[in-house]
Amino acid sequence: MKKFMNFVTKASTALAALALVVATTSVSSACYHWFAQPVEPEELRNLVNNK
Repeated sequence: MKKFMNFVTKASTALAALALVVATTSVSSACYHWFAQPVEPEELRNLVNNK
């Protein structure tokens, strides 16, 4: 049973890594989706800086 659980753990880790690779390569602009920052309103920036 211990060998089986060890195999399941390794297989699930490999499957998660494979899913991540497939997800990032299938999106044409993966960099945009991963690192896109929303535009910050000027009023919010002033509010945060004035505190």
